[in-house]
Amino acid sequence: MTGLDARVRLAGCLALSVAVAVCRGWPAAWLGLALGAASLSLGPRGFAPFVRRLCFVNVFFLGVAATAPLSVPGEALFHVGPLAFSREGLMAGLHMALKGNAVFLIFRGLAAPVPPERLGQALSGLGVPDRLCLVLALCTRYLGLMRLEWERLFTAARLRGFDPSATLRAWKIYALMLALLLMRALDRARCVHQAMLCRGFDGRFRGLDPKPLGAADLALCLACLAGTAGVAFLEYA
Repeated sequence: MTGLDARVRLAGCLALSVAVAVCRGWPAAWLGLALGAASLSLGPRGFAPFVRRLCFVNVFFLGVAATAPLSVPGEALFHVGPLAFSREGLMAGLHMALKGNAVFLIFRGLAAPVPPERLGQALSGLGVPDRLCLVLALCTRYLGLMRLEWERLFTAARLRGFDPSATLRAWKIYALMLALLLMRALDRARCVHQAMLCRGFDGRFRGLDPKPLGAADLALCLACLAGTAGVAFLEYA
């Protein structure tokens, strides 16, 4: 299923995520979680990386569930000093955790398989402004080069006796290396802009001609529309 159109993936991910994020009822949130679990079949393989990222996400929501009952008034389950741990706050925290996990699963299944080099073209096909698409495409292209440039600066500093510690001298050297990195990035950006102008760049994002949607793309589009409608129906029924 990796050949699915990136525009359909992103549009479906956006529609389902927004519907789940704004719902207030438990049935709609549970349906969103089920849709997220179903969308995992379209996502990247690998059980261990998925579990690791899911644990990271739930560490955040564990903090939300632990602190929300202290700030939401309601029936007190117990007291933590002068603060009451309310039942309503606990339910609100659990509801946010449920929706957050649903959105994570939806992104994992639908948006994660879109490679960075195709993200700009897909967003352009969805009507996103050209400048934002260009920023995303150029960041994808040149962030790796900036990382290599930083590694060269760091290696050169180490060869000259730089000790990467937390001393004031070390922080001053870090600041100098960062300033040098930004200056070189500016110089490279000017060269890249001039090269693009020589190739006829006129400020518009021009990707490859998009392929027509296939039967699998249309099926995914209909499934996302049905899922979004189902969440909305449970929310307002």
